[in-house]
Amino acid sequence: MPKSDYSVDLIKQMAECDANYIRLLKLVPEMSAYLDRSFADIASTDEGPGQAISDEEPEKALEGRVTRFCLADYDDMDGVNEPVTVEIKILEAFKYTSTLEIVQKPELTKWMTNPSMLVRVYHDASTAEVVSYQGHRKLKPRYAKPNPEMYHSDEKMQVNQFLGEWLTHCLKSGISEKVPELTYS
Repeated sequence: MPKSDYSVDLIKQMAECDANYIRLLKLVPEMSAYLDRSFADIASTDEGPGQAISDEEPEKALEGRVTRFCLADYDDMDGVNEPVTVEIKILEAFKYTSTLEIVQKPELTKWMTNPSMLVRVYHDASTAEVVSYQGHRKLKPRYAKPNPEMYHSDEKMQVNQFLGEWLTHCLKSGISEKVPELTYS
């Protein structure tokens, strides 16, 4: 295969992944417990799924949590009106890393393929990167052209940039399904 002219801009890639981590913290505030180790506070206000807090692995309390954002209403051809939502689910939670599944629902197969990603979050490095997009795993930082998968030279960078755009859209347009706690003074 011919060599690609594309060279990996590691600083730009890391900046995008770091920005995605910050966006995810805003969308899933429970993840800030990794920074200050405040898992007990989350367990005391727990209303949804999650694990019990153990002394050995308190971070497991976040496994299974799902955060949903409504982006718009979708009218299909049959006159059914459904909200378009983005779900962020914590699949795995460890001391320094978490794996998130981010999907859009319902399936809009008549118009497009819904985005679906697995994102690895590195809490100690404050960064998040896409490890799987639409079922494609182990994306390389650089691909030669042409390649059998028909990936762009900078496919991994593009997928991480798309995650950033998607999360930014959730922040700007999404309406959380969680009711915020109101405090009166």
